[in-house]
Amino acid sequence: MAADSFAKLKKINFIIALIILVLYNSCSSPKYFYDFESRERQIELRKNRSGNIFANIGLSMVSVVVMSAVNVDVGLYPETQEFKKLKIINPTSDSIYINMLTNVFWDENNYCDFLDIRIPPKQKCKVLVPVNADYNLYFSNTTENGDDELLEINTDKIKKISLNPGITIIKDSTNLYH
Repeated sequence: MAADSFAKLKKINFIIALIILVLYNSCSSPKYFYDFESRERQIELRKNRSGNIFANIGLSMVSVVVMSAVNVDVGLYPETQEFKKLKIINPTSDSIYINMLTNVFWDENNYCDFLDIRIPPKQKCKVLVPVNADYNLYFSNTTENGDDELLEINTDKIKKISLNPGITIIKDSTNLYH
């Protein structure tokens, strides 16, 4: 009987540890953002997204209760999701330095740009971005100016991206036949 209780206690401890790990990971600040404004914008986006999720759940619950009690559709439907997670992967053995520029405004005066993201080797970074935004993603494995590569992405069409230096370089046609 004691072995059965021990197994249940072990299972409960595992579940609690897993919940704590998930909460810690979801609440952690963007550790690879080195630009202060970009870090603060990312934290603010996460707070807004969490608020939108809870508001949508509340609206859905109120709508269901009212519809079942009165048999009338009150039209309380959740809004569409405004943000999504973009996973940026660094598969190389060097750090990757990234700047993400867009024409989407975050507030009246500032674009929803993310500057000075530094992803260590073999790591990944989740960036919360507006849905259906066009970004110019500049990246390099050095801190030198002028050697950045450019990828143009739309956040509606992509969930994750692996940044290998050289992926945007088009090979010279004479090298194709050697």
